Amino acid sequence: MKKIQKGEKEEKIKMTKKQIGVKKAAKKNQKARNQKKENNQNQNQNQNENILKKISEQITKKLKIETAPKHIEEIISAVKTTDNFWQVVSISQKPIPVVAEATKILKDAGFIKFEDGKIKTTEKIDQDFKYIPPFPSNLICSSCEGRGVNIKNIGIYEKFYEIQKTRPKPIQKYDQGNITPESTVARIALMLKRGDVSNKKIIVLGDDDLVGIALGLTGLPADVLVLDIDERLIDFTNRVAKDNNLKVRAEVFDLRKPLPKEFKSKFDVFVTDPPEAKKAFKIFLQKGIWTLKDKGSAGYIGMTLIDSSLAKWRELQKIIIDSGATITDIIRSFNKYETWDYHENTVAWKIAPVKSPQDNIWYSSCMVRIEMVKPPKAQNLVLKDKDIYVDTESTTT
Repeated sequence: MKKIQKGEKEEKIKMTKKQIGVKKAAKKNQKARNQKKENNQNQNQNQNENILKKISEQITKKLKIETAPKHIEEIISAVKTTDNFWQVVSISQKPIPVVAEATKILKDAGFIKFEDGKIKTTEKIDQDFKYIPPFPSNLICSSCEGRGVNIKNIGIYEKFYEIQKTRPKPIQKYDQGNITPESTVARIALMLKRGDVSNKKIIVLGDDDLVGIALGLTGLPADVLVLDIDERLIDFTNRVAKDNNLKVRAEVFDLRKPLPKEFKSKFDVFVTDPPEAKKAFKIFLQKGIWTLKDKGSAGYIGMTLIDSSLAKWRELQKIIIDSGATITDIIRSFNKYETWDYHENTVAWKIAPVKSPQDNIWYSSCMVRIEMVKPPKAQNLVLKDKDIYVDTESTTT
């Protein structure tokens, strides 16, 4: 009996050892499979990184516009979100030449295709760049559209909306493009929020957006002066100011010329949307800073990522800092532009690889607020270049 029990015990031990061996082998095989899967994932990731790096380097070399793999990811995210080329530009917020070249390269590599003015994604882009999601537009506040201000609470929107209906139409000669009335009023709301309106002397350098009129409607500034080369805008602004008893005056002035000497250190705040060609930007910006009184004075500048790369932004920011100012606010896509009639006459249209319709607002600029932390250090120079609007990145003129 004892022998039988001993034999059974030995058999059980053998079975247990066998089971342990099977489990160890299974565990080892699973580990090998996991390692293989991880290796494949790493290999795919390395391949994707190499593709993105190669595309970005190719664009940088060809266009002389600094482009990073991250920028290509953002363009891929955009094409996964919309089939309209201009909306891809809007979502990715990259210079149009970069988006145009990137989409051409992606098409040649089989990641996307062009059909009837639309960008279509292929299975290849979903497989190889599965980790890049569509743009999360649902994260943007639908009430303020990401601006962080409530335009209805300052009491001028309805009045301004009616006034702007009869504004002069934008013309290509002056690189004009109207921001939406909501964007103009949002600027005033931001300025109020930052304490830059009440009892302030404000100069507006170029004003096809009617910022001067909107400021006047608040009844809060001590003085508003608008300068613009377009006589139509000046006549319109002065007529509206007179009809509504606003503290706003407008004068025809070519901002390529030096400002009158009496404007030096006279204003608390300036507002401008300068051309983004580097030399023109510097001269326009410094004119604004030249008019400011002292430390604590502020400037509001419209700057795009669609006509300026981040590398150019770095240079433009250096101009701001060297002038004695610091940047206090940058709000992306703050100013949204209505579509303009001369779009198909621009460089942007010519270089677009797919001619998508302009069926919705797509062009926007950031709202940049600067504040003087040192006494203003700026020059009031003449801009000699005839063509102040176009460089390798600025293409919407």
